[in-house]
Amino acid sequence: MGTRYDSLVTERNDHDAMAELEGKLGHSFRDRELLRQALRHGSAVGSSHRDSYQRLEFLGDAVLDHVMAELLFRRFPDSDEGGLTKMKAYLVRSEKLASLAALLGLDGYVEMGWSEERAGGSRRTALLEDVLESVIGALSLDGGWEVARSFVEGLFEDEIRDLDDTTLKLADPKSALFEAAQARQLPQPEFHLVREGGGAGKAWAFELIWDGKKVARGEGPTKKAAQAQACRRALVRLGLV
Repeated sequence: MGTRYDSLVTERNDHDAMAELEGKLGHSFRDRELLRQALRHGSAVGSSHRDSYQRLEFLGDAVLDHVMAELLFRRFPDSDEGGLTKMKAYLVRSEKLASLAALLGLDGYVEMGWSEERAGGSRRTALLEDVLESVIGALSLDGGWEVARSFVEGLFEDEIRDLDDTTLKLADPKSALFEAAQARQLPQPEFHLVREGGGAGKAWAFELIWDGKKVARGEGPTKKAAQAQACRRALVRLGLV
């Protein structure tokens, strides 16, 4: 009898959780198993023959790519292919998708194995990104293209509205600076290592040399982060943003 009671409680809790999530997504699923699958990590599949979110993630990635391409195409009629590609890459970067998934609270609904959960899997950037894409895939299958498109548009509405050239340059400062050097027919910027990072929070530090002059210095927990900071500061100092 206890087992039966536990089963009913689990079923009721699952029903309430799915209804709560549907409210956040703005769509009531006809097939809730699609939504459950979109939230199921591979570590929770085991020998139950249930599917994980991987196939839905594949579909959702394609849907997201298509929707974003269409939205940007319509929103920026004067941008060329290169500009639109940069915008899309900036908007659907892993960190952004993971942050949107966290804002929706998707990490609180992910089903995963005990070891993955103990390791903090639901907070990992890669997992959150995957789950958001799998949910988009589930929305497209259950509600159709317009439902998925509406969800993605609402998710990125503010980001697209605030998108401008300065934002893109500061998001990828290294590319922006190297492109500026090429446009001015100047030598490519060089990075001189000032301090090598390591343990105990020791940051990497680089000086950026452009056209024989030291123009900026950057620090960060990784080489990439330190060089990006140096480029970002150089763009601002040289009036390129």
